[in-house]
Amino acid sequence: MPNPTLSTLDLVSLVMDSEVRPLDFAVLLHFDREIDADDLARGARSARNLYPTTACSVVDGRWSPLEPDCREPAFRSLRRGNGKRLIEQFLRRPFDLGSGPPLRQAWVQDVEAGNGCLVTKVHHCVADLLSVMAWIRHQLRVAADLDRPCSEPAAVVPPALAEPPPGAKRNPVWDRCAPLWTRPREASGERRWITYSFSHGEFMRVSLAECGFTFNDVLVVAALETLQEWNRIQGDNGRSVGIWLPVNIRRDAFEGFGNASSRIRVRRDYADRLDIPDKCRAVRSQINLARERGEWMVPQRTILTGIPLRFSAPLVRRYLNRPWADMGSAAFSHVQKWPGQDDAVFAGLQELGVLGAMHRRHALIFAAVSLGNRTWMTITYDPALLWPEDIAVIRDHYLSTLRAASRGL
Repeated sequence: MPNPTLSTLDLVSLVMDSEVRPLDFAVLLHFDREIDADDLARGARSARNLYPTTACSVVDGRWSPLEPDCREPAFRSLRRGNGKRLIEQFLRRPFDLGSGPPLRQAWVQDVEAGNGCLVTKVHHCVADLLSVMAWIRHQLRVAADLDRPCSEPAAVVPPALAEPPPGAKRNPVWDRCAPLWTRPREASGERRWITYSFSHGEFMRVSLAECGFTFNDVLVVAALETLQEWNRIQGDNGRSVGIWLPVNIRRDAFEGFGNASSRIRVRRDYADRLDIPDKCRAVRSQINLARERGEWMVPQRTILTGIPLRFSAPLVRRYLNRPWADMGSAAFSHVQKWPGQDDAVFAGLQELGVLGAMHRRHALIFAAVSLGNRTWMTITYDPALLWPEDIAVIRDHYLSTLRAASRGL
């Protein structure tokens, strides 16, 4: 049987990867307990069998299984030195997709306290965040002897994607959102991040049926208000900001392993005078319209199909970087429901961070995951374009907007 081909979304992530904007992301799970590294490695081997593309290299646009002795370095246990420094060093090491796996892990243990951080670094060509959370869940369940390990590679089952409506267009609007104000420097390949959390209990009474918007819409409005205010205080009172928002386009919400997240644009096109609930309803109307029009569509066949990557990749990069395409001012993501979020293996997390992958036009990305009664938000940013003190202002304004929203709901 021939090796399976990469999907359109996989291939886009592969060819758009660059040193300045690497298209990989990471999940950082800070546990309040000690986990045996050998058990984690056993769980990782099982997860690589259950989701076999994570044990493959990429050769000529296809997934090519690695030899077993090439897979084991995909998991490392680190117990020496400064934990934060070790995490940063691990995350800084780039992928070599032609010879190694697209998913690597490290268990960085605090030698004195015994607890640690499970760091999962993933190239976007193999999976989106929803799939990676399912991968980690299986690993942790096998490590805890709650599931039997998968000893042989399973069949590759990519997500089945929803069909877009007739006449769907990826970028129906030609005007672009305002860029985010940044320091006057060149973009770098470095990423820094901060993670914070907030209780979302007061937002749980928000429902589409009763309020006309969702908890996610509240978070989107907070992002739009924060980015607009950041530009305003820097003296930019021009056109409005917007965000690049992911949409799960699986036919079945959690079926299949791989990439099934497209993106739409959500613009701050509502009036300043509106209260926050009305701003949330305006955002919900935009999202609904984008869904109905199929702005999230992903073509089943592209110029990549049937053409060697060395020829097609430059053409695809030029197309995806076309100057009139609107990618918003920054990217935003919130995973509110995900496979196994109520599983006991995720109990007791001290912190849940997501180091995001940024588009070349963006200086930062918001990535949030809800777990239990809290939402964890990570801001990933380019330190050449935004400084820690800038990110502190952005974080504080985001949280103050959420507090104002909770009072106004």
